[in-house]
Amino acid sequence: MRKVQVHSDDKAFEFELRQDNGYFYVRQNGSEYKADLVRLGSNRYSLIIDGASYEIGVNSGLDGYSISTGSRSGDYRVEDYEIAKMKKRAGIEDGDKEKRLIAPMPGLIVGINCQAGQSAKRGEPLLIMEAMKMENDIKSPVAGKVKNIAVEVGQIVDKGQLLVEFE
Repeated sequence: MRKVQVHSDDKAFEFELRQDNGYFYVRQNGSEYKADLVRLGSNRYSLIIDGASYEIGVNSGLDGYSISTGSRSGDYRVEDYEIAKMKKRAGIEDGDKEKRLIAPMPGLIVGINCQAGQSAKRGEPLLIMEAMKMENDIKSPVAGKVKNIAVEVGQIVDKGQLLVEFE
């Protein structure tokens, strides 16, 4: 059984996950649900939980996984429960801990939607990155003022590379 914590804008949920005979089982608040996960493409999946189907996008980052739900338009970050507990004990808050936007994957910067000195809202698209022949909005992890843009249009970046710094 592996414990994870899922964060949305202002909420956190704890789950326990286990795998048995090719299926995943998710336990939350004493209830367990059978889940099936089928890969549709490079980062797209079909998630079926107790007969309900969801199409999700999954991108890995330095502090966990980012999950988007498409039409339900939500961004969720998944991290190991023990790491989440340590961060909480250390006083690290998700809303203000990240003063840097880093590349979630390698790609080509094809657009910049911000400039130094500009205020940004959490979740606001700041950059457009082309990766695997798809354009991806790279969103602000925090609400804050843009201090520095470390990339230019046409620049190729590596996963984990600094893109934007915040004050």
